[in-house]
Amino acid sequence: MPEKKTTNSIHEEHRARMQERVARDGLTSLAAHEVLEYLLYFSIPRRDTNPLAHRLIQHFGGFCQVLDASEEELMQVQGIGPASARLLHSFRDVARFYQIQKHKEHPVQLRNAEMCCEYIRPLFSEPKREEFYMIAMNDDYVPLKEIYIASGIPNRVQFDTHKLLRDAVASQCTCVVLAHNHPSGLAAASNADLLATQAIILALGQVGIDVLDHVILTPTDWFSMAEHGRVPQYNPGTGQLLFAARATWPMEPEKPKQIKRWMRLKHKANPACPAGARQQGLPWTIQNK
Repeated sequence: MPEKKTTNSIHEEHRARMQERVARDGLTSLAAHEVLEYLLYFSIPRRDTNPLAHRLIQHFGGFCQVLDASEEELMQVQGIGPASARLLHSFRDVARFYQIQKHKEHPVQLRNAEMCCEYIRPLFSEPKREEFYMIAMNDDYVPLKEIYIASGIPNRVQFDTHKLLRDAVASQCTCVVLAHNHPSGLAAASNADLLATQAIILALGQVGIDVLDHVILTPTDWFSMAEHGRVPQYNPGTGQLLFAARATWPMEPEKPKQIKRWMRLKHKANPACPAGARQQGLPWTIQNK
């Protein structure tokens, strides 16, 4: 008479089959709840993690939301202790670190807004609040440094142009791309975004640093101000801003910058910044519409 299998032996066989499947076909062969079940093997070695995986997805609404959750939020789910919460929370950070290191070890030339967004996206570690970064680049559009500027709340972030200017000069760059996220999911530039961008272009232009673009990222989309003609150029002769629709993004190093349309930009008070703030170094604000 065959020996009756125990619950533990059934779980062990199930785990062995899943581990063989991952080794053979990779994680992409699994469903979302199965990936969570597999990951939890490392923190829960002797218990069936399948019900817990389903519970996590049901609680947070999806696989990505589970990995985006904080350790405190994860531990609100029955069956998730400190070790499992720390494990799950770390996977997104490890993936982010991998992408950042990959870019540093294998520098690439950022030739368009799409490449720029792909490059900068891993830097945004907090999906629930706005963060502001600057990519400092050389004349060949190869990144020298990713500079963290500031973080804020879900719909706005304040920053100091003086600090931004010091960081840009210290990087020894010749051009930069600005980037911030909209956690709301709206891939568009607000009036505050446009005015803050103009203030930065004025500040960096005075030290010979060109702002190529300001990109806005959402969880599923992105927006390029340059591609929509919203990035003026600094005229060193007059110290004023000139709107220029770029023929390409960015212009090839060997080609002169072509200006299709010139328009003198009259200074307007930023409704998100008190009068005279640019001269005094008070914070500017970028925000959702």
